[in-house]
This record gives sequence, C-alpha cells and structure tokens, in this order.
Amino acid sequence: MTYDLKIERLFDAPPEMVFDAIVDPDAQEEIFADQVEGWALSTFDIDLRVGGAWTIVFGPVGGEGESDRLTSVFTEVDRPRRLVYDTSMYVAEWGRTLSFTEAITFEDQDGKTLVTVVQSGFEAEADRDAFQSGTPQYLDGVQRAVASRMARRTDTEGEVDR
Repeated sequence: MTYDLKIERLFDAPPEMVFDAIVDPDAQEEIFADQVEGWALSTFDIDLRVGGAWTIVFGPVGGEGESDRLTSVFTEVDRPRRLVYDTSMYVAEWGRTLSFTEAITFEDQDGKTLVTVVQSGFEAEADRDAFQSGTPQYLDGVQRAVASRMARRTDTEGEVDR
C-alpha cells in the first residue's frame, strides 16, 4: 500500500506564466524565500525534457547543518499543461531519503490557472502527512513569484500604453 496527496490551488494568472515560474531558475529564490526560517536555496539545476534531471538543494544559510536534496527525473513535460517526475528526496531532519512521483497539472479557467499537485507513492502515511504543510508552503512561494511576474507584465504594458 502507498499513500497519495492531492492539493489544488487557483492562481490569478494564465497557465503559461504559472508553469514557467515553477521551472524558471530566476524565480526560485523568491519561491523558496521564507519556506524554512534560516534556510535558503543553494542549488537549482533543471534540464526540462523527458529524461532530464531537476536538482534542488535547500538548507541552512551558511552551511551549518545538512540540507534537503531533491533529485527528480522528468517523465512527462507538456508545457503549459502538465509536468510529471519521479523524485528522490533526502530529508535532512529525518536523515533518510523518500521516493515519490509528482504530477502537476495546469488547467486554464477563464484566464486563471487551477494547479493540481498529486504526490503519489509514499510508503508511510506519516511521510505523506508531512507534505500536507510543505507543499502548500511551496505553492505560496510560487504564488509570490507569479504575482511578481504579473506586476512586471502590468508595469511593462503600462509603459507601452504611455
């Protein structure tokens, strides 16, 4: 038996913008800011293609202590509709590695985007439950990055109209 987690969030932005924020290296510091007090993103590498790897290292500022490390391999990339990848995540606090599959869908809803995150294959209910707070925090960060992009887009459009 495995355990799954499904979380949905409506973003006030088109699917292309939300998809791109998630995979854009330039958006990651904003996404990961304030996720864990005293922690920061130290590595973000992405090869956005089927078979490509996505590596994230997030840990204590100044290197004091172990970092969380995620390595994912894309099994589906369909911009701007869907991302699917298999993840191996070392959780420093737990001192062990989890493996799971994550699928993110981006559904256009009248110019907004319904993002659905499904994480599947957790071997323990407690592991799945731990992600019930972490995944929404990550989506909060994505929301900040998308809002910044929308504001820049509005500012740019305003300059063109003048």
